[in-house]
Amino acid sequence: MHKLTNMEAQRVINCLEDALDRLSLLSYVPSGNPSQELLSSFVAEGVGNIKATLESEWQLEEGHQVMVRSRDAGPFGKGVGAVATSNEMLDQLHHIVRTLCRQLKKSPAAVQILYAGGPDGRSAPFLAFLEFLSDLTHVMFRKLSTTVEEEATSKNLLHDLSERERSAEDERDALHQTLQLNRAERDRELSTMDQLITKLRAELHDITQSNQMEMESIRQEMKENMEQAEAEHLAKGKRLQDRIDQLSQEMVRLRDEHREKEAALRKKKEKHEHDLAAQIKTYDTDMVAKQTETLELMELMKEEKGELDQLEEYFDKIDKNQAQKNEEERILTEFKRRLDAARGVLDKAATKLQSRARGGIARTELAGSKKKGKKGKKGKKGK
Repeated sequence: MHKLTNMEAQRVINCLEDALDRLSLLSYVPSGNPSQELLSSFVAEGVGNIKATLESEWQLEEGHQVMVRSRDAGPFGKGVGAVATSNEMLDQLHHIVRTLCRQLKKSPAAVQILYAGGPDGRSAPFLAFLEFLSDLTHVMFRKLSTTVEEEATSKNLLHDLSERERSAEDERDALHQTLQLNRAERDRELSTMDQLITKLRAELHDITQSNQMEMESIRQEMKENMEQAEAEHLAKGKRLQDRIDQLSQEMVRLRDEHREKEAALRKKKEKHEHDLAAQIKTYDTDMVAKQTETLELMELMKEEKGELDQLEEYFDKIDKNQAQKNEEERILTEFKRRLDAARGVLDKAATKLQSRARGGIARTELAGSKKKGKKGKKGKKGK
């Protein structure tokens, strides 16, 4: 089968969408029931051509309906001429409807007037037809926009899904058989469990009876224990009451003794408070005297501190002068020591020079005496 191109598919979809838009507009147009209010609204909006078109459409619809009723009512409306007239009227009606659609598309105000009339006058079968046509448009768009490869993939996917469905059905049958077996096994287990429950109920009945007997014995024992405990409680309560009476008497005696001790201690406290007040007064007097003495000592300390500052300044000057004198004496002593050392060095050098000079003179004289002796010996030999 020849596959449409994208352009051709788009044209088909556009045609279907345009048809849907026109049919949607026509669904708001009243059929065979002229509305003067609607026509007046068109005239007020300046679209009188739509008013004329609507009137023509309604007239053609009414004429066509009359012709159809007459054709169905008698044999005269079934001739060739009647059929031709009916077809011609249908062609005129189709032309008027197409003209009305074009005019409505060109006039948004007229469309708003139709929409304002509300969806009450729309035919339910016509709306269903619009919905089916819209679904057909979506199906056509999906079919036309699907490529050959995608269609092949879809077929393969459908085949795989069919195989999976078949295998799932086989698995379901197998599971159903397994379920039947499990149900039979469960029924057997339930039968066994019922027998076990019957046995356990009998045992429970026996245990209940034995428990009731034990409860009766426990109640009797508890009653005896309660009576014994009550008797012991009464005896213990009596002993405790006697103890309370004894302690109350002792408490009264101790309270009287403590009251006497408290009175004695209160007197002693008052005496101590009086002595303490006297000591505080004496302390205050002594402290005032001490404070006065302290102030006098502070004044004396200020005076002596002034004198001390003067003496310290004087002795500081004396110490500085003595230190300067000691430093000068130290410098003179050091200079004298260095001078003596230099003189000693000079004396040693002079002594050394003198010894060397004397040695030289002695050697010179000795050399001269040796020469003279040699000359005398030579003269004697010549003679």
